[in-house]
Amino acid sequence: MKKLISTLLFVLVCLTGQSQNEKVWNEVVAGHANTPYVKVTKVALFEDRTEMSMHIDFVAGQWIRIAANTFLQADGKQFPVKEATVLTLGEQYTMPADTLDFVLTFEPVPQNVRSIDLVEPGGWIVPNIRNAGLLPEGIANTYWRDVTTGDWLIGFAPKHVIYKNKVYDIASQANKKDTYTLALDNGTTIQVGKMKKGQRTIAVGNGKPATCSPITTASLPDYPSKDMRTGFVDNGYRTDDTVTIIGWLKDMPDAVRQQNHEFSIDIENILTNKQETTYAKMDSLGRFTFKMPLFNTSEVFIDWGRSYVNAFLEPGKTYFFLSDFVTGQKLWMGDDVRVQNEILTHPRSRAEAQVPYDQKDVDLIAYWAKCDSARLLQKAHLAALQQSSPTLSQRYIDYIGDYYRMLQGRNMMQARFHAKDYIVPQEYMDYVGREFWQKAPKPYTLYRDFITMNNDFLGQIATTKGADNLPDIFKRFEKEGKVKLTAEESRALEGFLEKVKEVNAEVAAAKSEEEQKKIIEAFNNSEMVTTLNALIKKNADVLNTLGYQQVLDIVDSLGCDRPLRDIVLAQRMLQTIDGLRQPLDPGVLAFAEENIQLPGAIGAVKSLNDKYLAIQQRDISKSPSLKTADELANMSDGEKILRKIIEPYKGKIILLDIWGTWCGPCKEALSHSQEEYERLKDYDLVYLYLCNRSSDESWKNTIKEYNILGDNVVHYNLPADQQSAIEHFLNVNSFPTYKLIDRDGTILEVNADPRNLERLAGLLENMK
Repeated sequence: MKKLISTLLFVLVCLTGQSQNEKVWNEVVAGHANTPYVKVTKVALFEDRTEMSMHIDFVAGQWIRIAANTFLQADGKQFPVKEATVLTLGEQYTMPADTLDFVLTFEPVPQNVRSIDLVEPGGWIVPNIRNAGLLPEGIANTYWRDVTTGDWLIGFAPKHVIYKNKVYDIASQANKKDTYTLALDNGTTIQVGKMKKGQRTIAVGNGKPATCSPITTASLPDYPSKDMRTGFVDNGYRTDDTVTIIGWLKDMPDAVRQQNHEFSIDIENILTNKQETTYAKMDSLGRFTFKMPLFNTSEVFIDWGRSYVNAFLEPGKTYFFLSDFVTGQKLWMGDDVRVQNEILTHPRSRAEAQVPYDQKDVDLIAYWAKCDSARLLQKAHLAALQQSSPTLSQRYIDYIGDYYRMLQGRNMMQARFHAKDYIVPQEYMDYVGREFWQKAPKPYTLYRDFITMNNDFLGQIATTKGADNLPDIFKRFEKEGKVKLTAEESRALEGFLEKVKEVNAEVAAAKSEEEQKKIIEAFNNSEMVTTLNALIKKNADVLNTLGYQQVLDIVDSLGCDRPLRDIVLAQRMLQTIDGLRQPLDPGVLAFAEENIQLPGAIGAVKSLNDKYLAIQQRDISKSPSLKTADELANMSDGEKILRKIIEPYKGKIILLDIWGTWCGPCKEALSHSQEEYERLKDYDLVYLYLCNRSSDESWKNTIKEYNILGDNVVHYNLPADQQSAIEHFLNVNSFPTYKLIDRDGTILEVNADPRNLERLAGLLENMK
C-alpha cells in the first residue's frame, strides 16, 4: 500500500513539474497582420521550445510556403523556427481544403514575455501576439467596458480619449498610485480608479462612476445579459435618410496607410444592382467622420482590403468604429451596436457549397443536396454557439440564421449559370421560391445575397416564360383598355400566326435564295403586314411598356409585396437607362409614374432619366472628334478598314479602345478618361475609340457624359459588319479591348490597358 501511495505521489510530482515548465496562451490576440489569411490560435511556451498553433483560411488548390528562416521576435531577440507539422519548411504546400491548421516549433522564447512577433522574412508578419488573459499595465492604449451593460464605454490613448463617439485631446494627466486624473480639452475631467480584481471605476465629469473591465480580446466579449429584441430598422426605403460613421484607424503603419489614404464603406445599391463605395478622408492620425445616404438598413463592407469588417448599418444612427493596428482590436461604439460587436466576436461559419467558377454541366439536384448539407452545418454551428454563449442577442441569432438562408438562396441561383444548357428543374426553382425568396427578411437591403438571388430568381422565371406573341399582346391591351382595334386590325391579328406558318413553309420549300427573298418581300409588302406595322407604330408607347408589364406580371404571380414590386420595376427601368445611356420614352416614364409608388424608387428613376435628358440636349454633332464611315463605304476587309482609319495619324502613337455602350466595364473605364488624358498628356497620343453594337444616340450620349472629346480624340460607330471585321482581324474576344499602335502603324503585342495608368505610362516612356 505504501508503495502504491509513493508511486502516485511520484506521478503527481512529475505532472506538477511538467505544468510548471509549460505556459500556454489558449486565447491569443495579435496586432494587425500583413495578410488576412493567417491567424495564431495558441502559443505554448516550454523550457526547451515554443510552439505556435496556426490557422490559415485560403483557397483549396492554391499553394503556400513557410520560409525556413521564419522566426519569433521578443524582447529584442530572435528565435528561429525549427520545424512544422503538416508541411515542410521552405517547400510549397498545396492547400487540400479552404482551411489549414498546423504547428510551428521555435527555439524557446522566455516564458515571462508579454508579447511576441511572428516574422517570415519577405512574407507574413503577425505582430504583438499576446495572451488575451493578460491584464494591461496602466491605461495607455486600453479600452474599457461597463461590466453592468457590457458596452464599450471608453478608450485611452497616450494623448487622446475615446468617449461617446468622439475622440478628445487630453489637456493634462496626473497619475498617483495606479489612479489617474485626466482633463480633456473640452473641460471634462475623468477619474480612473485603482485596478482591483481586474476592474477599475471610471467617472466622466459629474457622472456616476461605472465599474469597468479592460477589453483584452480582439473584440468585445459576450454581453452579460440576454437581449430578446427582434427586427431591424425599416424606414420604408428613403433616399433622404442617412447614417453617420465616426472612427479611428489607430496607429496604422505607414505601409498600410499608403495602400489607401481614405476610409471606405461598400454597399450594394438594390435599385441599380451596383456596388457603391463611399469614402471619407482621414486625418494624420487616421481619424475620420462622415455622413452617407442609406436607403434602408443595409449590409456593408467596411474598409475592405485593410480592416475587413462585414456588418450592417441602420439609418438614422451614429456609429463609432475603432480599428487599432497595434493591439489588433476592432470595436463598435454608438447607437445600438450590440449585434455589430457580436458579429466581430462570433464570425459566421465558413461552411458553404459554392460552385467553382469554371465548373460546367453541374447536376443541380445533386448541388441542391450539397447546399442543404452545408446549411445544416451552419445551423449546427449557430446552435453550438448559443450553448457556449447563452447571452447572445436574439437579433444576432436571427441575423446570422437569415444570413445563412440568403447565402444558400444566392448560391443555388448562381448555380444556374453552370447547369447543362442552363436548364433549371422546376422543383429546384419551386424550392428556392418557397424557402428563400418568399421568406426573405425585411428590409430587402439587409443582405447583399438577397439582391443577387432576387435578380437571378426573377431572371430565370422570365427566361422560361418566354415572350407573348403579337396577337395575344394586342388582345390583352384591348381588354385592358389600352388600345382600340379596328375591324381590319382585328382580322390581321387573327390571321397573323397562321400566315407566318404558311410563309415559313413556302420559304423552306423554295428552290433558291432568290425565290426565298421574293416570298419574304411579298409577305412584308402584304396588306396584313402593312396594317400590323401601322398598328405597332400607332401604339409604340404602349408596346414600349410591354417588357416592364411582363416583369410586373411575374412578381404579381409570385405574391410579391408592394415595396419589392416597386423596387424590381425601378431596377429594370434604371438598367434600361444606364444600358442605353439615354432617357426613357415618355410613355414608359408615364408607366413608371403610374406603377411605382415607393418615393425612393420612382425618385431614382426620374433622377437618372433627367440626367440623360440633359445630356441628350447637348449638341456635339459638329465636334471633329466624331467621324463618319463615309470614306470607308464598300470596304469589308477588317485590316484594310483599320489601316484606312489610322492613316491620318501616322507618326503618332495610337491607343485603340474597342468598347460598347452595353458594356459595364467599358463605361467604368471611360468614366476615368479625364484622369487618363491628364496622366498621359506628355506622350502625344491619339485616342481612337471604336464602338461595338451601339445605337447612335447611346454612343453620343456616353461620349457627352464622360466628355471624351479633344483634338487628339477620334470616335467611330461603324456599321456592324465593318466593326466585326476589324474585331476579327484583331482577335477581339472581350470588352473593352485595348491596343497600342506605334508611329509606323505596327500593332504592338503589349498590355495597353489604361486602367493601370502607371504601367501604360511606363510602356509609353520606352517608346519616346
